[in-house]
Amino acid sequence: MRAAVVFSILLTACGGYDDLPLLEVASIEPPEIEPGGTLRIRGRGFPLGRSPGVVLRGSLYRPGLAASTVDARLVGTVRSESLIEIPIGEEVIGALGGRATVDGELRVGFRAADGHRDVFSAERVRIDFLPDTSTQLRADSMREQEIEAAGSQSFGLELSREELGTVGVRVASVDRGGLAAIQGVKSGDTLIGLDGVSLYSARDFVPDPSRSDSTVLVAREGLRGVHALRWPHEATEPAADPIALGLFVLLGLLLGWLSPIALCLRARPAKVPLSAWLTRSSLVLVFAALLLCVSALQWTTMWILALGTFAALCTLATKHRAVAFSFAFAVVATLTVMLLARTASIASIVAAQSPPVLRWYLFQSPASFLAFGAYLYAIGAVGSTARLSVSLYSAVAAVFGATLFLGGWPLAGSVAGITALVGKSAAMLVAAEFFEISPKTAATCAGLGLGLALTGLYIDVDALFPQWSALGVGCVCAVAARALVPPLRRASTPAIV
Repeated sequence: MRAAVVFSILLTACGGYDDLPLLEVASIEPPEIEPGGTLRIRGRGFPLGRSPGVVLRGSLYRPGLAASTVDARLVGTVRSESLIEIPIGEEVIGALGGRATVDGELRVGFRAADGHRDVFSAERVRIDFLPDTSTQLRADSMREQEIEAAGSQSFGLELSREELGTVGVRVASVDRGGLAAIQGVKSGDTLIGLDGVSLYSARDFVPDPSRSDSTVLVAREGLRGVHALRWPHEATEPAADPIALGLFVLLGLLLGWLSPIALCLRARPAKVPLSAWLTRSSLVLVFAALLLCVSALQWTTMWILALGTFAALCTLATKHRAVAFSFAFAVVATLTVMLLARTASIASIVAAQSPPVLRWYLFQSPASFLAFGAYLYAIGAVGSTARLSVSLYSAVAAVFGATLFLGGWPLAGSVAGITALVGKSAAMLVAAEFFEISPKTAATCAGLGLGLALTGLYIDVDALFPQWSALGVGCVCAVAARALVPPLRRASTPAIV
């Protein structure tokens, strides 16, 4: 009897697994596809009459945009035991952002009869999604000059307008003395890819703005293989006129010295107990290490959630509405930087600032400059309280603020990276103690900064404020001098109201 029971259980278990055979994906074609095309998956073991679960995962590369990830479900039909067809419409390519290259894997699966298991197979894939010609021509007419300025001309070459119909763009000419010529590129060479994007036309040659250097793939007739060339962006950026830069720094010093910002300086910084400073310093070190070492925490949404949690704890502990106002201003300042960077990734925000001080978001734009003022209020509004919940909130806000406004180092878990982030976070805490502005002034700064950032989605705000970075540096230096040197501080002036 016992043997019969065991035998029946084994039959039941094996029956579920016999429902579907093992799947095998042999090939995925074509490697490039336009709207109205069909993606064909060839293999064996595909069950007729079943709906396949097709998932495309991997890295998404688009011309002129930072690389991102994709996890898309595609709808297909099993045509035979060896063929699955997936129609690709305009909505699929539109969801990917138009012209895009996906490098990753395509997973094909079917649900077993028991409803609890999937039988699947995955295959490495690289697919180029190409929008239809009319859509691409309309896009080109709107950004033709921008493409030329940001792409091939800055690399020191001119690309042919002829489209070959396959991967590759022919080099029409090379500027003598340009970076392309130095790297050995010659007229007649074929450019294959840039920053993960396969090149099909000259309009695709736009570097990833979040990277400090690009990788250009070049092929030459008569030579075997594809050659990878490094393109450091700093080498092709136009140099600023040192005289104009110096004049704007001096103008910034004058404006900072005489500006109403100086009225925000406290005559005597708020007294915070030494124990509270030590607690906050330790927490800053912990949060900085977590940010640089845990990739899952390198998203602005995670830090906004942490700020909101600690703000709620502070409100319960202090019974004061200042914490709620502080959190609101921190969120608005964060949204301003996200709009300027066009991303929610902290890694991309930091990379966009690059090491030079003039590229920090504190100095990059008047929008981020105003948002920085609102963010300082967010830290200083509750900074004088010595409660543990307040220390947690202040430490998180300081570390997060340092990445938003004072970034420019690689996000890697190195001692140097952690040290730089801790030092900048400490500077945020100290600066917040020297400044005191009213909620109305903070709201004005936050609103103006967010408004300018939204305006930047439609017009080039940077063109309206040339040499703003030098102006901002001078202004901050002048205000810092007033704050750090007691004789220069206005001891009797009240805070701006």
